[in-house]
Amino acid sequence: MDKKTFSIVFFWVGENISIPTFLVNSIKIVMGDKTKVVQLTNLDTEKVPGVTSVQRFNLSDDIMIARLQAYAKFENETDYNFYCDADCVFINKLSLPNDNKNIFISPRQNDFIIDFTYPEFYEEFIDKTANQVMPYLFGALATKGDQKEFFNKLLNICLDLPKRFHRWYGDQYALFLLTKDNLEYYGILDPFIYQHVINERQSTYYLETIQRNKVQMLHFKGPDSKFLLESAIEFLEKKS
Repeated sequence: MDKKTFSIVFFWVGENISIPTFLVNSIKIVMGDKTKVVQLTNLDTEKVPGVTSVQRFNLSDDIMIARLQAYAKFENETDYNFYCDADCVFINKLSLPNDNKNIFISPRQNDFIIDFTYPEFYEEFIDKTANQVMPYLFGALATKGDQKEFFNKLLNICLDLPKRFHRWYGDQYALFLLTKDNLEYYGILDPFIYQHVINERQSTYYLETIQRNKVQMLHFKGPDSKFLLESAIEFLEKKS
């Protein structure tokens, strides 16, 4: 990324704000207090400590629709924006590819056969792998300038899908439908760098190794994600 201004943007709704607090703490530890961090949320959710600003909207009760609505309504104030999931931790400073693309998307690290019966029945996923129907994750996206049109297109696609997509998978499936025929217009974020998936406790040696290898953000998955987030913050605090 060049010297232009950037924001790190995340979406979170709900009474418990402990998970996004870990994200914001990691940003402060790794990048300092001057990094602009924007929380997108509904009218009721508490402000996460340490964010630069909060943008509140009247949002749908369906989580997939709500996040796309928030992204589409977001009032951009910087040259670049990096949108990430709240269950993430930065271990190095953010540095985005410096090329002529305006929107950057992140492929999956690993492919697998989708359980089309969980959490609801998805006929679209029968005998499909994740890469066949949702090859790009929504946990790391980057844009140059104001990209309301892009997010509004995703929102409209999702709204036209069956209601079950409004509750689960809708953002990723809409991203696949929007980009599958014109991928040449999008830049790629290396998922091993920009949302390195962690789903079990890792040793200090492993974390130190991927930090030296310039991994920028960890994305925590699974039932132990809160515990793993806490462990990552402890690692950063000891290193700082």
